[in-house]
Amino acid sequence: MNKNEQYSIKKYDSLAQDYDASFDGRFTAKFKVKILEMCEVSDGGKVLDVGCGNGSLINAIKQKCNAKAYGVDISPNMIEECRKLYGDIEFMVSNGEDIPFDADSFDTLTICCVLHHLNNPQRFFKEAQRVLKPGGTLIVGDPWFPFGVKHFADWVVSPLLKAGDNKIFSHNRLKGLFIGNGFSVTEVYRKGSMQIVKGRKL
Repeated sequence: MNKNEQYSIKKYDSLAQDYDASFDGRFTAKFKVKILEMCEVSDGGKVLDVGCGNGSLINAIKQKCNAKAYGVDISPNMIEECRKLYGDIEFMVSNGEDIPFDADSFDTLTICCVLHHLNNPQRFFKEAQRVLKPGGTLIVGDPWFPFGVKHFADWVVSPLLKAGDNKIFSHNRLKGLFIGNGFSVTEVYRKGSMQIVKGRKL
C-alpha cells in the first residue's frame, strides 16, 4: 500500500459517519446528480460504483434503475457505514485498481471524484474493461481545473493536505484513457469544475 492510499484511508475513515456534511460530500454532490442523470441501466441490470463513499450514489442508481447494485471503497469505515445504511446492496473494501469481481460481470460501472486519488488510473481502466460486459457503460466524474490552478493543486495543495490526491485530469487526458483502453466516448459533460465522461466498452 502506497502513502497516498494510506492518506485516503485515514481521511475517509474519519469522514465516514458524517460524509454528506463534509466539504468533500458537498463538493461531490453535484457530480452525483449528473452521473445519476446520465446512468441508464436496463431493469435488473448490474451496476458497480467504485469509490462508493457512503453509498448514496449507488443507492440512488439502484432506486432509479431497479438495478442489482454493488459498491467498493478503500475506506473500511465507509464500507461499514454503507452496510448500515443500505443492507440490500453488496459492499466490499477495494482500492479501485484491483476490482474483486469476475470478468464480464457488470452492465454499468461508475466512479465519482475518485480517479485522481488512484496511484495507477491506467490499471483502473483495464479493470473496468475486464469487469464490464461487452457493450457495458463506464461513467467517470472527476474535478477539472484550468492549467495553472491544476498544477498548483497537483504540486502544492495536494501534498500539503495529505488527502490521498494524485494528479488532476485534463479533458484530453481523461478522454484518452477511455480511448486507449478499449472504450468509445459517447457523452461528455463539462461545467465549471465538473467533467463527466461516459463511454462504452467496445
